[in-house]
Amino acid sequence: MKQNISNACGTVALVHSIANNTDKIQLTDGLLKNYLEEAKGLDASARGRLLEKSEGIINAHKELAQEGQTNTPSAEDPVNHHFITFVHKDGALYELDGRKAFPVNHGPTTPDSLLEDAATICKQFIARDPSEVRFTVVALTEAN
Repeated sequence: MKQNISNACGTVALVHSIANNTDKIQLTDGLLKNYLEEAKGLDASARGRLLEKSEGIINAHKELAQEGQTNTPSAEDPVNHHFITFVHKDGALYELDGRKAFPVNHGPTTPDSLLEDAATICKQFIARDPSEVRFTVVALTEAN
């Protein structure tokens, strides 16, 4: 989806991650499941506009953002942080970034090599600016 809401990249990355893994993640009835059902068949821009109108998700985003350990920027504040997601889809590793017009295909991957392949791309990002220390990785995994 296209990110139209400022400073909501974490929420967009989470939606991307879950939407591309509904075969593994069983959602219960609620805001996200409803959004994903409504978003089926829409293009990236329309999905972004739909998210803008999804008051429940927007309010949940705002509420959770306030629970963090740092001051939450307003939607208008410039920030130096950004969240993206990597997913395995149809044998390829895709970078999904709500600021970009299209998914970025980083080449072949498998469910078993996804983490390693994504880490390789992350290392390339780090190599671009080795003095940058604000870099965090989060993985959605199966609970054991």
